[in-house]
Amino acid sequence: MFFVEGGVFLLFLGGFCAWLMLSDKIAARRRRREAKSFSAAVNQLHGQSISDLVKRFGPPREQFTGSTGRSLYVWRCPPLDGFPKIEGSAVVTLTVDYEGQVVAADWQRR
Repeated sequence: MFFVEGGVFLLFLGGFCAWLMLSDKIAARRRRREAKSFSAAVNQLHGQSISDLVKRFGPPREQFTGSTGRSLYVWRCPPLDGFPKIEGSAVVTLTVDYEGQVVAADWQRR
């Protein structure tokens, strides 16, 4: 009887460990897919007018103007309509030149 109980326990333990590893791999694949679609959406912002983006996404959470005429706009999402859904929180940072055109766009998951 001891060997049967031990065998069932080891089988359960092996199945549980396999389930944990599989769920981690599935979650990692989902995060990579989310990051890829979010990066594609952020990369499409290059060259667009900041006034159009402010109308589209709403006012930024933070805005800084530098001495060279460039500005930095920061949005934190969620909630930020117009971007793909992403697990957790994301910070979108846009660098805008003196003409109001986006010259650099970046994002980071938090």
